[in-house]
Amino acid sequence: MTILKQYGMDQTSSNNHQSGNMASDFYSFSPENTTKKKTKAVRITICAQVTGVALFCLGLVVGLLIGIYGFNGVNKNESSDSSPTQSKVVGQNENRQTKPVDTHDHTHSHVSRKPQTVSPPTLGSHGHSPSPVDSHGHDHGSLDSHGHRHGPLDSHGHGPVDTHDHGHHHPHPSSDNILDSPNVEATLPSTDTGLGKEPVSAPEDELHCTPCKWTHPVDEVTKPELFSPINSTEMVKARDALYRAGIITVKPGQELAFNESYVQSMYLFPPEKVKALAYLDHDGPFPGRYVTAMVVEGAKKEPQLMKYKIGPLEGDVENMMISPLLKPNEVPFSNRPYDTVETREVILTVMSELYRINSMMEECFDSRTPYKDMSVMPNGPFMHNNERTSRWTAGLRGLGDKDFDFLNVLPLNGLIYHGGQDPSKWRVYDIFYLNQGPFDSVNELYEAYNSSQLVVVHYPEGTREWIKRNTFPKRDLYQPIRPHSGRLGANTVEPTGPRYRLKGHTISWLGWEFSVTTSQHRGPAVFNVKFKGERVVYENALNDIGLLYSADGSGQDSIFYTDSTFGLGESKTAISDIDCPAHASYIKSVMWSPTAMRGSELLTICIFEVDAQEPLYRHKGDDIEVGMRNRYLVARYPTQLGNYDYLIDFQFHMDGKIVTTATATGFIQASYYYINSQFVNPNNPGQTPFGYKVSNDIIGPIHDHTFAFKVDLDVVSEENDFQLIHWKYGNIMDALKTVKKENITFPGYFFHNQTRYVEWEHVKNERALNIDSKNPKFWTFVNNNKLNSWGVSRGYRLVPMHSGTQNIQDDHPEAQHLSFTQHHLTVTKRKENEQYVKPIYSPGNTKDPEPSRKYVESMVDGESIENTDIVAWVALGFLHIPTAEDVPMTTKVTSGFTLKPFNFFDKTAVFDIPSHAVGVNKTKYDEEPAELPCQFIPFSVQG
Repeated sequence: MTILKQYGMDQTSSNNHQSGNMASDFYSFSPENTTKKKTKAVRITICAQVTGVALFCLGLVVGLLIGIYGFNGVNKNESSDSSPTQSKVVGQNENRQTKPVDTHDHTHSHVSRKPQTVSPPTLGSHGHSPSPVDSHGHDHGSLDSHGHRHGPLDSHGHGPVDTHDHGHHHPHPSSDNILDSPNVEATLPSTDTGLGKEPVSAPEDELHCTPCKWTHPVDEVTKPELFSPINSTEMVKARDALYRAGIITVKPGQELAFNESYVQSMYLFPPEKVKALAYLDHDGPFPGRYVTAMVVEGAKKEPQLMKYKIGPLEGDVENMMISPLLKPNEVPFSNRPYDTVETREVILTVMSELYRINSMMEECFDSRTPYKDMSVMPNGPFMHNNERTSRWTAGLRGLGDKDFDFLNVLPLNGLIYHGGQDPSKWRVYDIFYLNQGPFDSVNELYEAYNSSQLVVVHYPEGTREWIKRNTFPKRDLYQPIRPHSGRLGANTVEPTGPRYRLKGHTISWLGWEFSVTTSQHRGPAVFNVKFKGERVVYENALNDIGLLYSADGSGQDSIFYTDSTFGLGESKTAISDIDCPAHASYIKSVMWSPTAMRGSELLTICIFEVDAQEPLYRHKGDDIEVGMRNRYLVARYPTQLGNYDYLIDFQFHMDGKIVTTATATGFIQASYYYINSQFVNPNNPGQTPFGYKVSNDIIGPIHDHTFAFKVDLDVVSEENDFQLIHWKYGNIMDALKTVKKENITFPGYFFHNQTRYVEWEHVKNERALNIDSKNPKFWTFVNNNKLNSWGVSRGYRLVPMHSGTQNIQDDHPEAQHLSFTQHHLTVTKRKENEQYVKPIYSPGNTKDPEPSRKYVESMVDGESIENTDIVAWVALGFLHIPTAEDVPMTTKVTSGFTLKPFNFFDKTAVFDIPSHAVGVNKTKYDEEPAELPCQFIPFSVQG
């Protein structure tokens, strides 16, 4: 017998079963009534079908009317908050799987093996209710991007009752919908200038979508490029030349070892400036392209790091010249910078040691194994007791298996010796646990851990998973979504295509022309920058980024980084529509991989025009109205080094300004917060001399970021002068003495004797300067051989953004490495052998009187900088005291400088561009270009 469940009652298929008011023939018919019942059944069936069809048609008509009514914006409250697309949301069941652990206190307790205990820190805001709550503590379930609430989701993203057609109930806010709205005047932006009549909406039949006349920005390269990055083909040729000469000993596919010789990095060797200008300006011979190769020569009897110049790359491998750029053993093997080969071995060596005491790691840090859950952050290398050494700090991973965030640090750190060529002889020592130590080995640490003398820390079970949920930067499902944030925000398009042109790595836009490039260690640069046919800058190049940390911890105090060592040019592909707008064009650069022994091409540099949505200039009087929208071109280079991300911008403005900015974002590098540290403020436990407590167990240590740029200005020509303009205060006679020293008399026509004035200082010799807000100075670079129409030397002014000031003294152990951060501006005579602000390695002999590469402070040796080719070394940045708002992400902080025309022109340099100009009697003299509504055709990636 088959049992059917119907209306909560057990029903059977037996003919003898009576159920309630059901007739006995509900499931069967008697033979004698078969004919009548068949006829009656047919009639009933036909009537039912006709009725069903009628009801269906009626329902269809009503549904269409309701749909049209809603589609045309009558229900404005709903349609205004709708999003064009339906996003997948996390339901309550999924929330329960990933909710923060709230069955215990996430604040980690520090306990002693003795009977006494150490008081735990104050509980942070890490406990959450099982489902998201609003600001009043009410549970409303999860919100999607439209502000709607949903129950648990099935595998298709639908809730328990999915009655919505998610593809059609949220109309796109297209121009057609807007124009159909009865309130079209209020919906469209106003076109009123204040001079004409009131705006009226255009008839619907006059507003239509037409294809754009789209301009493709790429031009054919017809002349060899000087400054473009070394490409992958050139890298392979240089590698083969080194192998052919016996300088490197490994082939592609061969595993690298420290007793082999291999290429650590490759980048463009900049051409000699004299030859480059002859080629660029006078159709001279092509100087050729050369590569700089840094080679770890481990196979030599005396291993060392050597730099080679290889080329010209246009020729055959057999005919390439290879020239050393360093003196023999100038950089011993122990002084070479990190590379990926060594860094990997350092991390694995530390992890293997921690794995030996894995039970301690499990009990203390809620870790399964160091290989699965922990990270190791090396810092170095440096010479310690005449041995190649690095500091290391352990942490828990918050971003999965491949990415380290540097945020979730642990109170476990030490030193690692990694000298020589045999990693089996490396050792981990001087280990500190919760600032207790040093322990000579992990064995010694483990013995102390099992004794009754060591204060230990226990992370509660679930901490590891909590860290993973809270480190990854994503929308907080425990907070209500901000009103209207699920709708598409403002955006910029190029209706007729880009106004710039791309010819290889050379870009032109509205009178500007420049070449953009990047190098593996130093990062991005622009060369040969011209405005309206005249050179303004020969080179504007990022050189280094310096950071110095101060923290309460044996593994974090006075940590420093100079990022050129790690590779400012080792970028990743840009994040489309985040790093750069959707309409941007991309230019490739190539990064050398020492393990793959070849270059990999990446889309790293993006080019785009910006509508700043503000006036470049404007004036509105009673009868006139003039102005121009501020637009500029950007060449942007996004990059990432460890925990920090950087955006380097070169901006070219219509009035002749060049703005260079460096923006930092990403994760802070944290230090461990120990409640019983003597540096914790007893009156305010969240404050220490080294920074604030920013989460349960971490402090945001104070540090700085200093961005160093090499700026080789060529104002019209190479023969320039550096001139300081002092902004001063005094009396009338003081002002008069700045221009006349003898036979001066007090002029009697001044109303007051006190005044402000400027005094010019012609700087004759190389000099280093700092920003002095109490005594303002204008930093100007002028060409005294070229005057404007008013008899004034043509020039550019370097305007720094507000910058932090480095205050470490010469007695700081890292003063030499960070010497470029000591001055905001250093002006020197240009020399070919003074290419960079500092070397990327530590020379073996720091007292060598003639090193191959110099630090910037040693470049200032009193040489004349009058009427010659000069370089401005610019070092600007900011001081960072991290706060709670920096966790998990630091939002962008920017520093930089502007190169501003300073009597370079005879008048404002924008009046060769269409602008808004309405004069007396509403006479329209000019107007910016206007485009009809048309289809937007996005520009795809370009090489």
